[in-house]
This record gives sequence, C-alpha cells and structure tokens, in this order.
Amino acid sequence: MIPLYGFLQGDCMGLLILAEPADTVAQLADRMQSAASVRVAPREHLRVIVAGRAMDPAMTVAATGLGPLDRFEVVADWP
Repeated sequence: MIPLYGFLQGDCMGLLILAEPADTVAQLADRMQSAASVRVAPREHLRVIVAGRAMDPAMTVAATGLGPLDRFEVVADWP
C-alpha cells in the first residue's frame, strides 16, 4: 500500500488515500471521489494531476512515479 495525499476539486480538505502500485489512475480518481462523496457530488469525467501534469487514466500508480505521501489532484475534465 502507498499512502497518498489527494485533493478533489470542490472539496475543502485533502484526504489520505491508500493505493496499490498496480491500481490505475482511474481507480485512484474513483477512490478519491468516493472518499469525499459526503462533501462533493460525484462527477463522471475526472482527470488526475500529478506535479502539474495530467495522467493517462490507464496508467498505474507505479508508472506515475507517486511515492508515499506524495500529492495528487482530481479535477473535472469536461468532454
């Protein structure tokens, strides 16, 4: 497990999210959205940003280079 700090657009706080290296970026976004669902309404089109760059949803967490306690952001991606 890799503990990561996640920030969801529209939420008032960051959350600690646990991820497996083989999880996809899309799964990470879904997990973040689920954890913040009490405060933020779910959205369909999301984008994960790591170090200012948008990640491919099919990438694994390991491929993004995220390590313990690194930060990622989840933002709305309008089609």
